[in-house]
Amino acid sequence: MRKSIKKIFAVATASLMALTVAATSVPASAATISKEAKEAAKAAFDGSGNTTYHAYIGLQQTQSWYFRDEWYSKENGLNGTKLTDGYDKMYQSKDNQNNVVEGVTITDAEIKGNGTYTVKLEGLAGKLQEAESAQQAVLSMIYVDTDIPMSATEGGVAISDWKLKIDGISKTLPETVFIPKEYTDESKLLRFDPVNTYQKDQGAYPDCPSITTPNDTVEISFKISGFDVDDPDAVEATPTPAATASSDSSSSDKSSIPVAPIVAGVVVAVVVIAGIVVVVTKKKED
Repeated sequence: MRKSIKKIFAVATASLMALTVAATSVPASAATISKEAKEAAKAAFDGSGNTTYHAYIGLQQTQSWYFRDEWYSKENGLNGTKLTDGYDKMYQSKDNQNNVVEGVTITDAEIKGNGTYTVKLEGLAGKLQEAESAQQAVLSMIYVDTDIPMSATEGGVAISDWKLKIDGISKTLPETVFIPKEYTDESKLLRFDPVNTYQKDQGAYPDCPSITTPNDTVEISFKISGFDVDDPDAVEATPTPAATASSDSSSSDKSSIPVAPIVAGVVVAVVVIAGIVVVVTKKKED
C-alpha cells in the first residue's frame, strides 16, 4: 500500500510539473485575443497597397519577466487592458502588475507593399543582462507579429531574408523563416520568430539559434512579398562605407618614379631609354 501511495504521488508530481511547463509555453487562448485581432484575422487580405498593415517587435525574458507581448493580446497588446502607459513601451511584470521599463524605445513598421522592413527595440541599458546574471533569466522569445491574416500566405504572401542584430552585430539565423504554427493557429495572424526557446524545447524549432543576451538593442529586418505593389520606401538601409585614408597627390601621381630600397655595397644608376626609366644596379667592387 505504501509503495502504491508513493507511486501515485510521483505520478501526480510529474503531471503537475508538466502542466507548469506547458503553461509557460503555450500561446494565448482564443479568449485572450482582442476583438480587433479577431476582426483582422477574418478580413480578406488587401494586397493593393491601399491598406496599411503593421509589424510589431516582441520579446520575453523568463524570471525577470521583461516583455513586450503580441499586439493581439487582449490584456497586454494594443489597447491592452493591463498596460498602464500604452503599447509602445516595454514592461516588466512584477508584484502582480505591469511596470513600464523607462528609457526603452520601440520602433515598429508600417507595411504598404513588397519590400524590406525593420523593427527595433533599443535603450535596454543592460537590464536584461543584469537579470540574466542575478536571476539566471533567459531571453526566451524574440519575434515579429503582424495584423496580416494567415490566409494571405495561401495567396502568396511570404517572409524571407530575415536578419537579427543584437547590439548591432548580426546573428546567424536558419535559412528557412520559422513561423510558429502553434501561435498562428490561435491568432490566425502572420507571425515569425527568430528566437523561441519554448518551440525549440518542444521540437518545433530545432534550429533556434543560441544568442547572447543584448545589452542595449535588438533589431529584426525582413523582406515581405506577395503584394500587388512595391513599397518604394521599404528598402534595406545601405551600409555606410568604411572611411578610406586620404592619399597625398604626389604619391598618387602615375608619373612618379618608384623608389627601390638601396642596399649597402650596391651602386644604383638611373638610365632613361626612350622615355622609360630603367634602374640598373651593380655590386660595388672592394
